[in-house]
Amino acid sequence: MDVDRLRQDAAAVLADGRARMVIGFRDRAGDRVPAFITDAEQAGELLYDEACRQNLAAYLKKAELKRFRPVAIVARPAVMRSLVLLAAEAQVADEDVLVLGVSDDQEYHGILDLAATAALLNEKYAEMPHDPDLVKRIEEISAMTPEERSGFWTEQFARCTRCYACRAACPMCYCTQCIVEKNVPQWISTAAAGHGNYAWNIIRAFHLAGRCTECGACEAACPQGIPLMLLNVVLARDVEEEFGVKVGYDAEAEPVIGSWREDDNEDFIR
Repeated sequence: MDVDRLRQDAAAVLADGRARMVIGFRDRAGDRVPAFITDAEQAGELLYDEACRQNLAAYLKKAELKRFRPVAIVARPAVMRSLVLLAAEAQVADEDVLVLGVSDDQEYHGILDLAATAALLNEKYAEMPHDPDLVKRIEEISAMTPEERSGFWTEQFARCTRCYACRAACPMCYCTQCIVEKNVPQWISTAAAGHGNYAWNIIRAFHLAGRCTECGACEAACPQGIPLMLLNVVLARDVEEEFGVKVGYDAEAEPVIGSWREDDNEDFIR
């Protein structure tokens, strides 16, 4: 990828005031970690390669970063979708964000506003294929009986330590107080065991139905290796099939959760 151009653009938006901060990646002892650049002279620290997988849009929900808006964010297509969806959910405004767009195969798209980002997504990334191994595993689980699937997920969720790293990594988890932290009333057990684990993971998945941009940050952040994308992708498919919606492609779209149409499919109601 043309990292020099990325650095030049980052320096330019900082120097002319279009952004007060650039959020990208830098090297730390061989790892790719977030970089928060506020001075154009620091832009030379930025890099981008296939190891830069974190969804940097998650930082927009941090209260301490709001004073640095507008910000420019280095974003691959799934992260671009997150930014467009945040705009659709009124969490960011057009003037809050610039996108330094990169592709999964290391193509650099330059400086984009949210409208140009949505246009690019629809033009080049309307279809984003999933990993074949993930698709194969989904097919295997879908072929199970309900009892077998329940057993599979019970086993997976038993490993959960309720660290909420998945929640922290997801830009769409921006509630000021999560349901798992409410204790009056307490809807879900806070213990890292049994029913509480199952309830938390299912609630997390359904909260993201029609909102997940399939960036994979939640699964990558999970220290227990729970295959969260198996749930996320299935729900994304169901939303597309039932409602004809692929999220993160239109900043003006009404969210699937929280909106209603007279012609919505109601076949699931019994």
